[in-house]
Amino acid sequence: MDDAAFKKLFSDPRMIELLIRRHVPEWADRIDYRTLEPLPTELIDEQLRRRYPDAVWRVRTTDGSTDLVLLLEFQGWPERHMALRTTIYSCLAAQSLIQRDKELGRGDRELAVVALVLHHGDRRWNAATRLSDLFRDSAPDTYRVVGRLVPDAQPTDPLDLPQVVIGLSGVTTAAQMRAALKVLLPLVEAFGDEDLDRFMARSVKAMLLSKGFSSQQLEEAMTMSTVVTEFQRSWDEVRQEGQVAVLAQQIGRKFGERTADHVRRSILESPGRDRVALVAAAILDCDTREEFLERVRDD
Repeated sequence: MDDAAFKKLFSDPRMIELLIRRHVPEWADRIDYRTLEPLPTELIDEQLRRRYPDAVWRVRTTDGSTDLVLLLEFQGWPERHMALRTTIYSCLAAQSLIQRDKELGRGDRELAVVALVLHHGDRRWNAATRLSDLFRDSAPDTYRVVGRLVPDAQPTDPLDLPQVVIGLSGVTTAAQMRAALKVLLPLVEAFGDEDLDRFMARSVKAMLLSKGFSSQQLEEAMTMSTVVTEFQRSWDEVRQEGQVAVLAQQIGRKFGERTADHVRRSILESPGRDRVALVAAAILDCDTREEFLERVRDD
């Protein structure tokens, strides 16, 4: 008997109920068979490829908390990778239903998926029924979480590089980025791989740009070392500009805006931490505009 005939036979809710009661007993007394409904068998994955299980049914539990999805596959001979095929169908069906319920504004419900292979051949079924049996050295139905390092961690092992990179997503300020780059640089350099170094430099520059950190010198940097150096330099310049702006406000209040503008331009033309500190001291020490300007010129 071919698959078309089986699809016809198992298109009736009563046949599906019999399957569930006999072959899915753990759900048999929990579901409301009046809610059985066939679903479209065309499933589309993220690459827009179409997948077609032989039949898909949906039924709700009596308390309304869970939807059970039943997938049927009609098979005339043992298929070694059937566990993989049914897993793909199950995941796509679940994904489709979750999206559909979301679009319809339905409340959140638990979703359970069961796949049945209706074997109508003469050969004994000897293929794996679980992914864990098909992939003995791995567990493709599970995943492992790789997250940021714990706060205040000081990674020194190059193998920590992926987690340090992940941690960059949470960086929002220039000070935080400066600290993160100081940790990142020695990890990259520890590999001694020029190609990796250049790749990381390009990638980190793109991330810095996306976070609003950019300068002409930084964009021209080709290695991680120069990226870190140029970021530090641009960060120092931005920080000093902020300090100068605060000084200019204080000078303007005490000695007038003309004096404030003159000193601000003077500092920015010849920047330096010492100059900023000396001007700040002069604001406090001097009482008149003339005294202040003479002190600044002498400095």
